[in-house]
Amino acid sequence: MLAAGRPNDKLSDRIRVRARNVSPAIARVLEFIDNNRHEVMTQSALEIAAALRTSDATVVRAVQALGFSGLRELRRVVATASGVGQTPADTIARTVASIKARSATAVEQVFADHQETFNNLSAPETQASILAAVAQLRPAKRIGVFGIGATAFLARYFAMSLNRIGYPTFVFDGCLSPLPEQLLEMRNVDALVMLAYGKPFREAISTLGEARRLKAPVVLITDSKEVALTRHATAVVPVLRGFAGRIALHGATFVCLEAINFAMAAENPPKAISTLERLTRLRSAVHK
Repeated sequence: MLAAGRPNDKLSDRIRVRARNVSPAIARVLEFIDNNRHEVMTQSALEIAAALRTSDATVVRAVQALGFSGLRELRRVVATASGVGQTPADTIARTVASIKARSATAVEQVFADHQETFNNLSAPETQASILAAVAQLRPAKRIGVFGIGATAFLARYFAMSLNRIGYPTFVFDGCLSPLPEQLLEMRNVDALVMLAYGKPFREAISTLGEARRLKAPVVLITDSKEVALTRHATAVVPVLRGFAGRIALHGATFVCLEAINFAMAAENPPKAISTLERLTRLRSAVHK
């Protein structure tokens, strides 16, 4: 029997319907396709055939029985099928499948995806949102920066960059101390920059709630349109992290943070210059 269909998974529905009118050999291949999405996205017809102890021709006929011209077209559907998980293994499998489907190299795919995110970043409306974010941050005496997981590294880098041009910072990342303890420091920041991607998660919601309670303006950098986050932000900067369901690319986020940092320095050059001069003296003293 075929595995129970995944919620809202049209591919599973198609497999169950087509399996009723095919030979047992092809039905076995269809069952394999339904239950082994990762393998289908990354293995050749020969490899799938070897796993099932059948011929690659049988695998091809099974794929065609589903209405696809071949494995490449099937992979496109599998890569975007709803119901496919969101674990790191899922996203890397979908990304590899997308590369195979387009007959591209991994390097070409990364460059093409980054080009798409940079095009979005350079759009006039996105640049206007970056300037609006700078306007919110400029009066702040101390700026909080939120980032969890992979974005924690970007948050720390951005905080260090702001500190170098005269804007003291505090990072909310849950790393050196638990996030609840860190959130006590929200009372000492005048504005918050949030790096929050995807669906709203508890850490982001809690941090945003604390900032709202203390009436600190929030600059949200995100690819999410979830109102649970965006409606409470003072300024929203839309920055893509590649394509939905595939591995996250942080290049555009990094460039956005660099743009904000440079714009902040340009708003008050004497502050930036004097802080950097002080940093140079401190480095000299440390490395003597």
